[in-house]
Amino acid sequence: MEFTRLRGIGVSPGIAMGEVFLTAPVIFSQRKEYFPPHRVEEEVGRLRAAVERTREEIGRLKTEIEARIGEEHAFIFEAHLLILDDPTLRASLERLLREENVRSESALAEVHDGYRRVFEAIADEYFKQRQSDVTDVLVKIYKNLAVPEAAPPPDSRGKILVARDLLPSEAALLLSQGGVLAIALDMGGQTSHAAILARSLDIPTVVGLRDATVKVTGRDWLIVDGTDGEVIINPPPAVRKEFQGKQAKYEAYRRELRKVAKWRSETLDGVRFIPMANIELPEEIGHALSYGAEGIGLFRSEFIYLQSTTLPSEEDHLAVYRRLAEEVYPHPVYIRTIDIGGEKALPQLRIEQEPNPALGLRAIRFSLKNRELFRTQLRAILRASVKRNVRILFPMITEVEEIGEVKAILREAQGDLESQGVPFDPAVPLGVMIEVPAAAAIADILAREVDYFSIGTNDLIQYYLAVDRSNDYVSYLYKPLHPSILRLIRFVIAAAQAEGKDVAICGEMAADPLSAMVLLGFGLRTFSMNPIFIPRVKKALRAIEMKTVRRVVNQAMSLRTAQEVEEYLIEKLLVKHPEAFLMLGRPS
Repeated sequence: MEFTRLRGIGVSPGIAMGEVFLTAPVIFSQRKEYFPPHRVEEEVGRLRAAVERTREEIGRLKTEIEARIGEEHAFIFEAHLLILDDPTLRASLERLLREENVRSESALAEVHDGYRRVFEAIADEYFKQRQSDVTDVLVKIYKNLAVPEAAPPPDSRGKILVARDLLPSEAALLLSQGGVLAIALDMGGQTSHAAILARSLDIPTVVGLRDATVKVTGRDWLIVDGTDGEVIINPPPAVRKEFQGKQAKYEAYRRELRKVAKWRSETLDGVRFIPMANIELPEEIGHALSYGAEGIGLFRSEFIYLQSTTLPSEEDHLAVYRRLAEEVYPHPVYIRTIDIGGEKALPQLRIEQEPNPALGLRAIRFSLKNRELFRTQLRAILRASVKRNVRILFPMITEVEEIGEVKAILREAQGDLESQGVPFDPAVPLGVMIEVPAAAAIADILAREVDYFSIGTNDLIQYYLAVDRSNDYVSYLYKPLHPSILRLIRFVIAAAQAEGKDVAICGEMAADPLSAMVLLGFGLRTFSMNPIFIPRVKKALRAIEMKTVRRVVNQAMSLRTAQEVEEYLIEKLLVKHPEAFLMLGRPS
């Protein structure tokens, strides 16, 4: 058996070794098949019967997953029922049967292909990954066109799951059995349901391997390194031994992180800081809290629009926001209003293609142009705010006038609810994302208009340095410790604090221990990040003194380059607080 190394994307850290469990995907037939016109009603009845069998199947899966691993992981099946009942989807399928006399299998293949093209045109990775929900439902209908024979679910316990991709229901069913050692997928990304579920269950996972299913057989033995994004097929004894040592170190590292999650968040000299979590799905709440999150610092509400092929209602929004507020209480929840438009298109909305989408009609600009859709979301957020732990966050603000417009629409929504006797928090805090240079430059003015800032460093750095960090040709120029970036962020933090307003960082700088030390030195106290990074940052900040960090950071501000800044910080802080640097790298 051949020894091979594959590189992918590590989406759930850890190392596992074992035998392969290989799954085969359902493939829609691309060959059109027809039926005689006089059998239209018979074929429509066949399709509708398959839809009803699918509804029963989804209901059974939901109940089964709730019993096995909890209600939060069964939430996806509610979305699948919404997709199944979507009138546009059903009408598209039946139209093909009635007008073109194609068999149900061909109609499903054609409709699926149409949705695939729509999702593939979306640049944003998070939105692109939501195609899997539509595929999941259509695959179930496809399989249910023939009355399925009762068969026991495949047993993947004690093995490494290898597949081209995992549909959300497949991931929930296979992983809920327990005992899956690791996952290796040809496709997928950080925000796929399989990745999110794997992280919540601590299953090492690598995705984006391209051709693992071609190179792996059911007789192979694998090592999956979800930390470094590597899969090794049939490793020799020396490599096995190397990874056994690495696995032991990682397990010790993870136990340490879990302990850290329970510790108080304060520096050696008693300065309090607040670690929070960025999440995209309600299912991630428990995962975030288990890592020590003291609230949800960023909830990306776009996910709600991907539960259905039609626009979500106020009740759809409310169900999600209420769940967030209740499960996170008494900690705060910062709900960012919809950030779509430009490269983040949605199938339900006919968003015109723009020549430069990153600078086009997106985020708050989109909401202000689509006010009824915006008002629906604001009403739902307000209705979920009765516990007084909900905050509203507006993305991509560039001028004061936008804040005035937002407040006017919010007042309308509040007036509607008051007239109907619907309770809400009348003093719900309002904040803005500081993620474009224009907002950063007038932070002192904006701070007088809102209750808090959330600095989105990912976009802010890209816009300020004019660097696309996903572009291999220029990504080397993306430098969070660039002196200009540090000066800009320091100004924004100072502007907020001068007005007595809260300020947080919700970009990747918050998840990097060295950058977090710098931000702490600037006076920042709230850090929001991917939950898995919270213990690492907490341990680093607990190992330093605020007075030392402040002095070193102030001195570093006179340096000329990002490299000089980084070297100076490490040199000066390492001498004083070596413990803080034990968590900077991955265990090796």
